[in-house]
Amino acid sequence: MKKKMLIIGIIMNSAGTERSFLSFAQRLDYEKYDVELLLASKEGAFLHLVPEEIKVSEMGELSEIFKINKNNSFSVISKLFLRKNPFFAFKLLPDTIKMRKGGVERAYAANRIWLKLMDKMPVHTGEYDVALAYWGDHTMFYMVDKVNAKKKISWLHFDYDEPPREDAVYLPYLKKCDKIITVSKEIEHSLAAKFPELGGKIETIENFVNEKEIIEKSQEECDFRDDFDGIAILSVGRLCEQKGFDLAIPAVAKLFREGENVRYYIIGEGSEEYKQKLLDIVRESGAENCVHFLPRTDNPYKFMARCDVYLQPSRHEGKPIAVEEAKILCLPMCVTNYKSASEQLGAGNLGVICEISEEGIYNGVKTILHDEDKREGFKAALGKVEKEEITIEF
Repeated sequence: MKKKMLIIGIIMNSAGTERSFLSFAQRLDYEKYDVELLLASKEGAFLHLVPEEIKVSEMGELSEIFKINKNNSFSVISKLFLRKNPFFAFKLLPDTIKMRKGGVERAYAANRIWLKLMDKMPVHTGEYDVALAYWGDHTMFYMVDKVNAKKKISWLHFDYDEPPREDAVYLPYLKKCDKIITVSKEIEHSLAAKFPELGGKIETIENFVNEKEIIEKSQEECDFRDDFDGIAILSVGRLCEQKGFDLAIPAVAKLFREGENVRYYIIGEGSEEYKQKLLDIVRESGAENCVHFLPRTDNPYKFMARCDVYLQPSRHEGKPIAVEEAKILCLPMCVTNYKSASEQLGAGNLGVICEISEEGIYNGVKTILHDEDKREGFKAALGKVEKEEITIEF
């Protein structure tokens, strides 16, 4: 008899977690598992890529809270809660006041408010042998409180310490999970050191990537470089502060002003507010001729295959899947020193690891630009990396 598996997500955007999930889904044994993907909303550019063996369902009532952000929080909370019960505002008031302090306290308070909203969601109907909170924080909270499963597994794609999380909130939830999956040994060790009481629950399963599919898609036609014969630098990722594009643009612009024949291409979606911030930085840096935003695509690999350098300018990461994809295509790369950077790039033997700053990115990219032998050496080393086959068994 098949085991019933519930995978909890949010939406199927064209982002790293979703790409990892799709590769994960291709490895599942559907003779062994009857799989349901529970989303907050059945939407997103990658929704049509979910394997047909997987039943896709929606959370339903109040699931819109999974899409709350700083720009829409008041309108969503008002629509879903306050119009029906104005007195609910008093339950949120203590944390609302704390949010005014800013910084870490603001982040902690916002998370506690979210948990109070989630508490009002109905319990998900159905019983499962195993549940996976694949989309991180909020899906873990939902799984623990709202799902009936014999085994509950939390999948952490992020560095727990960045941005800071409130231990008093997270630890009780982590304790209720039967297994905690991280995507990096560095993060596994950091989390185990922080929470020794989690014992042997923590293990690492690296992000899933479909090597064959990436190589095949990289060979599709693409003319994004036009007649440009210089060094094309590419980044792929959500347009948000975490990904550090506001650090990378001035760094590349400085190289351009110094006479380097470079262009910087960025593929990603994000809020209009942050996109406008980046456009302002482009203008202020005088980088209109060297920085180009490419439209969203289901196939970033055809662009990757035709660039000369891959750049990951993140402020913090779990283990970015875009870097793993760039490694498959043997791209010389420069990544900032997020927690798993050394692990991903073989302590600097597979690419340049730079300081997380505008100046650090400038120096890191410049190193690659000026040393063709180093670029070729990275390509050769990446071509020799052995790919470990991951077996999925819960």
